[in-house]
This record gives sequence, structure tokens and C-alpha cells, in this order.
Amino acid sequence: MTWLNIYIFCVLVLVLIAQFFYRFSSGRLAVFFGKFKFHIFLRWVWILSVAVIFGTFFYWSSLQHDLWANGGSFGKFFLPPYQSISYFLSYVGVRFFGPWILAFLASLIVSRAAKYLNRKFGERFFENEEIELIALGVFLTGYPGFFIYLGLILTFGLLFSIFYLLLTKGRLPLYFFWMSMAVFAIIIKDWLIPVLGWQTLLAGFSLGDFYKLFFGS
Repeated sequence: MTWLNIYIFCVLVLVLIAQFFYRFSSGRLAVFFGKFKFHIFLRWVWILSVAVIFGTFFYWSSLQHDLWANGGSFGKFFLPPYQSISYFLSYVGVRFFGPWILAFLASLIVSRAAKYLNRKFGERFFENEEIELIALGVFLTGYPGFFIYLGLILTFGLLFSIFYLLLTKGRLPLYFFWMSMAVFAIIIKDWLIPVLGWQTLLAGFSLGDFYKLFFGS
């Protein structure tokens, strides 16, 4: 795991812990957390995460450019005047920025869909901050990790809901479910799949292959 993977994992765990404190803290701790609204906390997590992730990719892009320009190998032939600057931009776009731009767009789509369905059915499905949690989980699990995340949500959410309904005849509260599934999705994507040698499961989601398909090599 790279330091960025570790950062994302820590952010997800931190948000999950914060949920428990905001929901269950009492006494002075409750007073302390009461001063800071949870949705404001989530907003800052969003801002910091976007800044850290895309800032990291700008830095990596700069390192890649310097490596090709000053590496003393064939790398200089991938840069102007030997190649159009579009080659370098497409290279870093596909390898660095592309997957996270897709994850960000997916988080917006999921958020809008969840808000629409929640309003349509009288706010029955989610608390307001739950929608922000789902969207954050989609973004931070990345591409193609958010497919694992959404698969976990659909599979275990359905199973747990059916089991809970049979036992209590009520709706399963899923407030702590969203970040928990995001943590498991990160573990599966960044640890379990590589350990088991199942990287080919994600190979079909390569943006490089899609880029070659539509724009050529």
C-alpha cells in the first residue's frame, strides 16, 4: 500500500470513529462535539481529501516530467519537441487523475440519486449526513474500488436488512454501515486482492485500455 492508500484508509476509520463520538458521547465530550456539526466535519474531510489526493497527483506528474526530461534515457522522447505535450497529459491523466475523476463523478451521481429517492419517499431511507457518507465512501474507495464498495453495500445491506426485518419487523438502521463497508472495500482492493493474486479481476477496468480503444495507442 502506498502512503496515499494509507491516508485514505485512516480517513475512513477516522470518520467512522467520529460518527460514534457524535452519536454516543455524553457529558463534557458531548458538549465538545456539540459545538461542531457533523456535516461541517464531513465537508472539511471532503475538502482535505480532494486537496490531498489531487495535490499528490500534481506532484507525481511533476516528478514524472522531471524523470523523463532529466533521466538521461529515452524518456525525453516522450516530451516536446519530440512529442506533443498531449502525450504527457494523456499519460498522467490515465494513470493518475483519471481514476479519481471518475470516482469523484460517481460520488456526485450516487449522492444526487440518493437525495432524489430520499425526497421522493418522504426521507424514509437516509438521514441527511448518511448521503454525504455514502458519497464520501464512493470517492475514497476510488476507481474501480467503488464497484467493490457498491457491491458490498448492495449485498450485505440486503442480507442484513432481511435478517433484521425477520427478527424485529422494522427497518435496519444503517448509519454506521456506510463507512464500515468503505473500510472493507479498501482492505479488499489494496490488500486482499493483491495477496491472493487476483489482480486480473480489476485488470478489465484499466483506463489505459479504454483510452487505446477510443483514441488509439
